[in-house]
Amino acid sequence: MQRSSQRAASLRKALPLLAALAALASPAPASAHVRTGAVAVDYRVRVFSTRLPLTAYVYLGDRALRLAVRPGHSVTVLGYGGEPFLHIDDSGVTVTRSPTAGALGLTPRHTSGRSFVWHDARVRGLPPGIDRGRWTIPLLVDGRRARLAGELLRIEAPPVWPWLALGLPFAVTTALVLLRRAVLEHAAIALGVLAGAATIVTAAAFAFALNASEGRWVEAGNEAVFALVGLAVVARGSSDARVTAAGALGLLALAAALTKLPVFLHGVVLSALPATPARAAVALTIWIGAAATALGLVLFAEVLE
Repeated sequence: MQRSSQRAASLRKALPLLAALAALASPAPASAHVRTGAVAVDYRVRVFSTRLPLTAYVYLGDRALRLAVRPGHSVTVLGYGGEPFLHIDDSGVTVTRSPTAGALGLTPRHTSGRSFVWHDARVRGLPPGIDRGRWTIPLLVDGRRARLAGELLRIEAPPVWPWLALGLPFAVTTALVLLRRAVLEHAAIALGVLAGAATIVTAAAFAFALNASEGRWVEAGNEAVFALVGLAVVARGSSDARVTAAGALGLLALAAALTKLPVFLHGVVLSALPATPARAAVALTIWIGAAATALGLVLFAEVLE
């Protein structure tokens, strides 16, 4: 009876952690209001170097173009029909009424600043069967005709089977551990710790990418905080709380890594790590999280008894 009461008390302490971790399974709402939170795409975009008094950058996540003009100069961007639709100079940024502005959903306005970001169809993609192409945007720079140019490359995704095969050792190990009750708790805790560490590493890899959105930063921060809380419970909690937290860490790792499945389906990974290590980090986080969740569920069921 006393043991059941202790387990119930441990369970009550662990429930807030479980509820918080479960909430992370849904996408971060902040991503809907800022730059895209994409983790992988099909295209790599280059902007050719230029001596023009401007700086141009293409965000890989959604291929939005950012144009910044140096002080003392003016740049007019010509639209799809050759008409002016955007002007940047020392007085600010002016979007003019034009067919191109209408097609882009831009309303005529004047704002302060020396830069502007928009989605230009000339940098949007390639026709089927074409893997490389150049894009050009005509400009008027200080009243003289010029152009901004670059290259668009389609990158094929690598085979998925190596990342699926990576899960086999974890599946076999989990099955063997389930058959040996004596090592179940220790294995669950060890996997929970690994899951927490993997969650933090994977979150950081995508949060520190050059194209990471504010929403991605918020999501990574949430994942890291909850992983650290779970690791603290594993380190300092009671026996039942530790195994429950270990399972919750596995669930957190699994939920967080599954949001990054596109890294296996697209050729360009938007991560601070190179593509292959980034995919390996996501795959390991998925498989470690799945193993920790499976063992945690078994032990959690015992706590409920």
